[in-house]
Amino acid sequence: MTGSELERLLCADPRDPGCDAGTPIIDQYVELELAGVDPATRFPGTSVHLRSCPACRADHDGLLEAARRFADIALE
Repeated sequence: MTGSELERLLCADPRDPGCDAGTPIIDQYVELELAGVDPATRFPGTSVHLRSCPACRADHDGLLEAARRFADIALE
């Protein structure tokens, strides 16, 4: 981890609602991204949080990747 990464992690942003606030809406956040809409307009706090939380960003990135890979599979 570089010094700038550590500084970013330690710097609290008052707009960051934390991990618990983003978990229930992360699927909606990803759906907006897939639709070409900027999810930060609807979920600005989650957007701020994803920039500063590696664990939540990893969850988001995994969900986004899965959605892209399996978008053409029909659910029954």
